[in-house]
Amino acid sequence: MRDEDEAAVAARFDGRPTVEVVFTGFGAMRADRITWIGAESGYALSADEPYGRGQRRLLFTRDDSPGARQRAQATLARVQAAGSWSAVAQPWPGTASHDPSATVPPLIHPERAARAQRQVKAYEGWRPARLIGVCCVLAAGFFALAWAVRETVPTAVGSCLVGLLCLAGAALGPRYTRRWHQENLQLLERFRRQQAAQFPVSPPSPPPPPAGPHHDQTGS
Repeated sequence: MRDEDEAAVAARFDGRPTVEVVFTGFGAMRADRITWIGAESGYALSADEPYGRGQRRLLFTRDDSPGARQRAQATLARVQAAGSWSAVAQPWPGTASHDPSATVPPLIHPERAARAQRQVKAYEGWRPARLIGVCCVLAAGFFALAWAVRETVPTAVGSCLVGLLCLAGAALGPRYTRRWHQENLQLLERFRRQQAAQFPVSPPSPPPPPAGPHHDQTGS
């Protein structure tokens, strides 16, 4: 994504309560980048969903927590100092050192974390029960096809094998998706700690003492 495009996207996260970004065609390839920019600007991804024919929509909601607002201000200061969003992104993990003796884990690129966030949203919308249902329906269809063409042995055997694979997907798919979901959550937690260590945000100032009658040291 060009610096001009990034600046145009970042300008949409200007403090409004919600932000909607719609992609068409290959524009969806920018979804991870825009999700990262939104998160750094103090917005949380609330939906990642199909939108019309060949389109996809990202919905963001402003995070009004003190930590999120402070981090957004700190990010804006870094971007203004660096001159572009690309300049403040860390290198991809593949560019990190591969020294086996190194104990420091490779950095997580912001776009990788953004992809994990989108996958978490996808998991929340795609329940394991739905996956089981789809696999079972497909298995029933292939078994029915195998019975219909039972006189053609190769086709019948192939249909049975595909049906068995669908049943295996129904049995193992939910376990895999849950593990995939947990790995994404762990990656997001590591990224949060990485960001906190690299770009610390000062805690908010303590509130002023409550106003009240002035008492001198004698208590009068």
